Order: sequence, then structure tokens, then C-alpha cells
Amino acid sequence: MKKKWALGLLSAASIATLAGCASGESADTAGAAGENGGDDTILVYSNSLADGRQEWIDEQAKEADFDVEYVDAGGGDILNRLLAEKNAPQADVAFGMDEAMFFQLKNEGLLVEFEPEWISEIPGEANIGDGYFHPLVEQRIFMIHNPEHVSAEEAPNNWQDLGNNPDIAGQYLVPNELGGGTNQKAILSILLQYVDENGELGIAQEGWDEVEKYLANGYMLAEGEDKWQTFKDGSVPVGYHFSGGIPNVEEEYGITIEPVNPEQGVVTMREQIGIINKGEDHDYSKAEEFVEWFGSEDIQAGFVEEFGGVPVNEAAFDSAPERLQEIANATTPMDIDWNFVQENLNAWMEKVELELMP
Repeated sequence: MKKKWALGLLSAASIATLAGCASGESADTAGAAGENGGDDTILVYSNSLADGRQEWIDEQAKEADFDVEYVDAGGGDILNRLLAEKNAPQADVAFGMDEAMFFQLKNEGLLVEFEPEWISEIPGEANIGDGYFHPLVEQRIFMIHNPEHVSAEEAPNNWQDLGNNPDIAGQYLVPNELGGGTNQKAILSILLQYVDENGELGIAQEGWDEVEKYLANGYMLAEGEDKWQTFKDGSVPVGYHFSGGIPNVEEEYGITIEPVNPEQGVVTMREQIGIINKGEDHDYSKAEEFVEWFGSEDIQAGFVEEFGGVPVNEAAFDSAPERLQEIANATTPMDIDWNFVQENLNAWMEKVELELMP
């Protein structure tokens, strides 16, 4: 019997898994971090503070004369806390969550409009927050193949190629659960090609059929099985991954990972930043200064140079690791209506897990 889907946690897993930003201090244990701060203290909620990020940000912030306190948690915990605090908001700034989660904050009236100067350095197609939130660092999720076992000519051109080719049955990786963000994006890569307002949950029946075939024809990892070892030895030489994790895997396993760039592009999610709505009478000047500073070319360049990732700020792009620049140049972001995704994501994943997974 399949496990009932845990609604409301999907986007949390997205950002925590993709960006590697699992919480160090949970939102519950962090407490009201800003209660002891002065009027100029900026309370930042984020799921992108782990693995030394908070310490790095804090060091740079102090040099810029910011007094910052933090609540560090997974994306879902941050989102739920912000929603719970709607009538008495504590945070001044939130960053790190993806477009879908920030759309939820915007739709709930939890963000105030602010346009930083560095928005001119952001590609227009990436700036979708209507002035309420803005992109910082992006992750791309795409099919991959091991060129030692699958040549460029043999590699799939599209996700549907996998489920419709009996010759590669059992030789490509498929999700064995849908709690992780990367796994979700594999499913979205198919579903979003079949958007139909008259279809079930906004998806044409053909889309659901393609997802079912994709899952049935692929290989699900057993518990404890190392997916990268199967990728390396050629038993499962086709899979999917997120851009930021590629360089470390290649180095650790001594492999080359080739991305596949379908005609429709690849799912691309971007960590966002926004200012929390604390009422018409609140002074937002410090929060605005922090957003202006944190998204600037110099800080974003230093951040990605230290921790990896690809900055959305075009002026900071050259500071990204060379391998990630190569991946960015080899893949094309898919055009995605993230508000539509936010409205339907839970229901989509529940249907896939309960009805379509083998």
C-alpha cells in the first residue's frame, strides 16, 4: 500500500535538496531571534545558511556595518513560520526559497514591493516577482548520461524518449520517492510539456500517460544503493541531477557527466530574496539596504566563488566555478509559470505517488 503523500512539504524538499541548504538550527529552536536586537537589527529567515554560508554572510555584513540575526531552517519550515507569523511578522528579510514558495508569500500579502538597483543586471525572464521578490542563485535540473557508456548520438533527446524505448528499459534512473526536490523536478520536466486547462489538475491525459511510462520503464534504486556507482559502471548510465552538485560528484567518482538539453529546455529554479511585510507604518530602510547589498555584484560574486552555484546577476556570472558556467552554457532554462506550479504541485505529486508509481 502506497504511503499517503505529506502535503505541504514538497517545496521544502525542493530547496533543501537542490541547494544543499538543510537547516543547522531549526526555526523552532531559533526562537524569536530578533527580540533582543536593536531597532537597526535585521532579522533574516533563510534555508541557505548551512555549510558555512551564515558565517560568511555575517562576516561580510559586519564589514558593511549591518547588524544581522538569523533563523536557519529548511525551506518548508521557513515558509510555514512566515505564514504562521502573518499577523505578527518577526522577520525583516527572507531569502533562499524558490519561486513557487515566494509566490505563496506574495499571494498571502507577506511581501512588500522594493526594486533594488541591481535588478538591471538580472535577465528579464528571470525577474518574475513583480517587484516583490528577486532572484539570486539558480539551479538547473536536467537529464544526464555517462559518455563512457552512452554516446551523444545514443543519448535521449527528451524525457519521453526514456519511457518509449524498450531498448533502454531498466537502464535509466527514475525517482523511488517524491519527497526530494530533484525527484520532483524530474516529474515536472514531463508534466509541464502537457499543460492543458481542461486536463486533470491542468495536465493533459497524455502527460500523465508519459509519466507513467517513464516510471515503469526505468530503474529505481534499492535502499542503500549508490546511484553514482551504477552511473559509473554503466548499469544505469542515464539519470538526472541538479547543476550545483555536478562538480563534486565528478571529482569524487572520477567521472564525466554530460547534461541533456531538450528542445523545451530544463527546469530551472532560482533562490529568491524579498522583504517581509510588517505593516504600512514600519520603517523598511534597513531591510532595503540589506537587500541592495546582498544582491549586488560584489557580494553575489564572492558568495558563489566560495560556495558554488550560478548567480542570476549577469555581472557576477564570471565568478561562478568554470564547470558550472559550462553547464549553464550547455543548457537552456525552461519557460515555467511558477505560480501555476505552486498552485498544483502538491496535487500533482500526490497523484503520481499514489496512482502512477510502480
